Amino acid sequence: MSTIFRRLTSLLNNPTLSSSVSASLVLERLYYADGRHNPSHPKHGSFQGLSVLA
Repeated sequence: MSTIFRRLTSLLNNPTLSSSVSASLVLERLYYADGRHNPSHPKHGSFQGLSVLA
């Protein structure tokens, strides 16, 4: 789990990315980490609740 947080932190601290691009990348990673890409997940297709962490 700490590896995920280190990678997310490195994305957010990357000076070459704009803040909106880095936020989108973080949300996408959180989406997949939560398993929402799986059609059987109750929140499949929804980013709701993930933006709290961004």
